Amino acid sequence: MGIEKDVIALIKAEGLKVNETIRDALDEFIDIVSDENETMQDDAGTEEKLTSVEEGDS
Repeated sequence: MGIEKDVIALIKAEGLKVNETIRDALDEFIDIVSDENETMQDDAGTEEKLTSVEEGDS
């Protein structure tokens, strides 16, 4: 939960308050970003495989 603490510290440094709803939303946001990163990595691996196959066909 390191990144969440860093983001909360930045928010507080701006003089804003963080309540439980904000913490929950931040946790959900981090989960979504992690899921999207995994999807992008999977897509990049698929593209690399396709490119290798296409180059081999030439």
